[in-house]
Amino acid sequence: MIIRFISFLSLPAGVHVGRSNIKSVAEKRLPLIQRFLKSLFDAAEEIAHSDLVYTFFHPLLRDQQEAKLEMPKIREVKRQPSRDNPNEIGQIRLSLQYQRGVLTVMIHHAKGLPMLQGGQEPNTYVKCYLKPDPSKVTKRKTKVVRKTCVPSFMETLEYRMPLEVVQQRRLQVTVWSHDTLQENELLGGFELDLSKHDLRQELVDWHRLGSVPRN
Repeated sequence: MIIRFISFLSLPAGVHVGRSNIKSVAEKRLPLIQRFLKSLFDAAEEIAHSDLVYTFFHPLLRDQQEAKLEMPKIREVKRQPSRDNPNEIGQIRLSLQYQRGVLTVMIHHAKGLPMLQGGQEPNTYVKCYLKPDPSKVTKRKTKVVRKTCVPSFMETLEYRMPLEVVQQRRLQVTVWSHDTLQENELLGGFELDLSKHDLRQELVDWHRLGSVPRN
């Protein structure tokens, strides 16, 4: 557990927050919150990349960054790879299970995604297909998570089809960066041969992203 590994910074007690001093109290506590987040993201791998941290604390960091606060911004988890090293594409965590006629694919988080050209963080989303699928009827997408190399999606994608059909397919998962002005950029992906797994049991794992064709 995180409590075992991290010395949490305690916030000062006895602060009374009213309508008139909410902003001043928030400004005083911001450095404490920043130091707490930095200690969390610099912690051991199993802590910094845990589901709890991705779900609750990375969005907090994104909110602080998007607010453009006049304070030094703390970095996200570890060093982020760049497009100069194509072997560093990142990983994605997902779970899948077949129940009651539905294959459910839960997209959890991604980590270590590359920066875009120009040093910008990607606006990421995930796209899934059940291959082969020449007509692209199995296309599913998540929402876009803005400006981060460690996005948390926590989104469910569903396929309603017989188990024997699903077991003849390959699940293709790709991670993209959304761009409103230019073509979306493919960051990486992988394929999972569903015939090799018992889909009635939940499968949960991190998967390494590699080069895949555009769809």
